[in-house]
Amino acid sequence: MKCDMAVKLFQVLLVICLSKCSHGKHLLRFLTFCQKNVTGDGQNDIEFDGDQLLHTDTFTHQPVQRLPEFGDEWIPDPGLAPDSYVNLGTCYYNIPRAIAGAKSPAANIASPTSMIHPKQEIEIGVPNTLICFVKDFHPPTVTIIWTRNEEPVDQMVVSQTQYYSNQDFSFNTASYLEFTPQVNDIYSCSVGHIGLREPLTKFWEVKDTDQQLVETALCVCGVILGLIGVVTGLWFIVKANKSCQA
Repeated sequence: MKCDMAVKLFQVLLVICLSKCSHGKHLLRFLTFCQKNVTGDGQNDIEFDGDQLLHTDTFTHQPVQRLPEFGDEWIPDPGLAPDSYVNLGTCYYNIPRAIAGAKSPAANIASPTSMIHPKQEIEIGVPNTLICFVKDFHPPTVTIIWTRNEEPVDQMVVSQTQYYSNQDFSFNTASYLEFTPQVNDIYSCSVGHIGLREPLTKFWEVKDTDQQLVETALCVCGVILGLIGVVTGLWFIVKANKSCQA
């Protein structure tokens, strides 16, 4: 199993440091990755200073810009599509040769971490988006399952980004859930990965705005009382020291 997973991810990396644009250095990365025995999961990325500029579609190989609103400002090279096709073909071709050349090394597996947060400030009854951000995992294959009050949600309101690479070649992804907040609803995001013995599950509860204000007020009061206690304690300590010196 380990040998099979070993170089399951074969990566081709080209790093160009550009120092003429500014006083510092910039990192432009062209990354191609694919996985053994996982068809249709290859990807080409172009990243600049850790931010993805674009990726190519797995099937059409056409470039997909990370921020489409900047499409008029920057048009990708038309040659990216055929280059992507060739790069992925080379990647799949080289996987068994890389495994043999490295003498079937142990698998490089990193378990993911995750967090849930809303896209916008919560207003009861107003449509919003929940984001389950999953990061720092390897290899880049995860399953993400959403529930609402312990019931699976409709997959029509769920979408997921492609995998984004980190500088250490671990990966990130995000799953988006379109929802309408209702008081006391509890949502969960469960992440499955080869590095986990069981799914990693995080929960998020919809709270009434008034309840949140009360909790915030109690928190602030607690902090203030704590500061008063510290100041009072310091005052008694200073007074005691003066009494000893007298």
